[in-house]
Amino acid sequence: MLDYNPFTDLLEAPEATIEALWPEPLPLYRDPEAPELFPLGALGPLEAVARETLRVVQAPNALVGASFLAAASMATQGLANVVLDGRTYPLNLYLLTIAESGERKSAVDEVATAPIRERQKALHLAQQEEYTRWQGQMAVWEAERKRLLADKRKGRAEKDAALEELGPPPPEPWSGIMLTGEPTLEGLVKLLAVGWPAVGLFSSEGGSFLGGYAMARDHRLRTIAGLSELWDGRPIDRVRAGDGATLLFNRRLALHLMAQPEVARTLLSDPLAQGQGILARMLTAAPLSTAGGRYYVAEDIAETPAYQAYAARLANILEALKRRVLDDPESKKRGLELRPLPLHSEAKRLWTAFHDHVERNIPGDLAPIRALASKLPEHALRLAGVLALFSNPEAPQLNREAVERGIVLAQFYGAEALRLVGGYRIPRELLLAGEVLAWVVEHCKAKGRRVFHLAEVYQFGPAGVRSAAKAREVLRILEAHHYIAPRTGFEVEGAKRSEVWEVSPHALPQV
Repeated sequence: MLDYNPFTDLLEAPEATIEALWPEPLPLYRDPEAPELFPLGALGPLEAVARETLRVVQAPNALVGASFLAAASMATQGLANVVLDGRTYPLNLYLLTIAESGERKSAVDEVATAPIRERQKALHLAQQEEYTRWQGQMAVWEAERKRLLADKRKGRAEKDAALEELGPPPPEPWSGIMLTGEPTLEGLVKLLAVGWPAVGLFSSEGGSFLGGYAMARDHRLRTIAGLSELWDGRPIDRVRAGDGATLLFNRRLALHLMAQPEVARTLLSDPLAQGQGILARMLTAAPLSTAGGRYYVAEDIAETPAYQAYAARLANILEALKRRVLDDPESKKRGLELRPLPLHSEAKRLWTAFHDHVERNIPGDLAPIRALASKLPEHALRLAGVLALFSNPEAPQLNREAVERGIVLAQFYGAEALRLVGGYRIPRELLLAGEVLAWVVEHCKAKGRRVFHLAEVYQFGPAGVRSAAKAREVLRILEAHHYIAPRTGFEVEGAKRSEVWEVSPHALPQV
C-alpha cells in the first residue's frame, strides 16, 4: 500500500483543480435561432432597388429591406392615412435593425436616404432665402405695430381697430430640415414645429440615440411616451416653463434605428420600454451577418436603373408634398393635409381574416409577443399603405395585392419578434452576470491566476456592481451556472480573503 497518494495533493491544490471535476457551465441565456430570410418579394415597388443593393453593397437582407421601407415611409407618411370603419391608421413606420459593427449599416442608410438628403439640401437652401425675406417682413410689421401703439393721438378703440387691420405677424417659414439622427424629444418636437411636418429619425449608429441624452435615466420615460404618441399620430401637446404651450396637429415621424446587439439588448430587455408599448410599435429584425462573403463589386449602385427609378419616384413624392406644404400659408397651424385611403372590399376581407387569425393565437403561440401581436394587423395596414402610395401616390384605395404584401411583411417581423424574445429580451441580472464574467476572465488572465476575491469585483469590476451586496448577488448567478465556485481560507496576492472564488477551467483554461 502506498504511503503517499499524489492525487490527494493535486485535488486539494487551490489552483490546480482537475478540469474533469468541474461541471460544464450552463449558458446564462439562450442565443437566438437563425432568422428567416427577409421577404424581398413583398416589397413591391421597392423590390428591385433592394435586390440591387444586396448585390452591390452586400449587407444583410433585413437591414436593406428595412432601410428602404423606412425611406418610403418617410416620403409617404405625409400623403394619407389608411381608414377602415371609422378607424385611422397613419403611415409612419418605426423600425429597429440589429447588426454588428462592420455590417455596412451606414452604407445602406446612405443609399436609401440619399434622395431625401438631396431634397432636404435644396429645400433648406431655398428656405434660407425665404427666412431672410421673412426677417424683413417681420421687422416692418413690428415697426408698424410699435408705431400704432405709441400713437398718442389714437384712443384705445382706434388702436384696436388699427392693430386688427395690421393683422397677425407674417408666419415664419419652414426651415426645410426633415432628417435627424440624435434628437432630444424637445428637439424633435421643435423640428416638427418649424422644420418640416413630416420628418425621419434615421440613425445607422442607433447607440448614439439609445445611449444618448434623450434615453438617459431621467429622460427615458418622457422620450418613450413621446415617441409612442408620435407613432399613434396624436396631436403633439407640450407645456414647458419658458416656452409656453405647444399644440401641433397632423405631424408625422418615421423612424429607423440600426443598433449593435449589446445596445439592442438594453432596449429590448428594458421593462419601461416594454411597459410603455414602444417595442410593440417597432418592427425589429436581427439578420445574419454577411461578413466573409462580400467580394468587391465594381459598380456604382446609383448608376443602376433600379436605383435611379427609386430615387426619381422618391424625389417626385417629396416634391409634391413640398408644394402642398409651402403653398398653404396655414400649414404650420393645420399641419399635413392627409387624405383618407380606404380598403377595397377584397383587401378588407383578407385583412379581417389576418386580424382574426392573429387574435385567436394571442393566448397561445403569440403569447410571448402579446403586445406586438395585438398591433400586427395595424402594422400590416401601415406597410400596405406605404408600398401602395410609393407605387402610386394617387392610389384611391388599398387593393388586395398591397394588403397581401403588408401581411407578409408583418408576419416576418412577428416571426422575428418570437425568435428574438428569448435571445434579446434578457433579464438585466443575467446581462450583468455576463458582463461580470467577461471582466473576471480578463482580470484573472491579466493577473495570471484563477482565483479572485469579492472586493476586486465591486471596486474594479463593471459599473453595475459597485457594492458588496450587488457583487455577491451576481456572483451567486455565476455559481449557479457553474462558471465559478466559492473557496475558503485562500490567500490572494499575499492577503487572506474571506470571500474568494475560483474560475472554472472551462471558462479560463489557459491560466
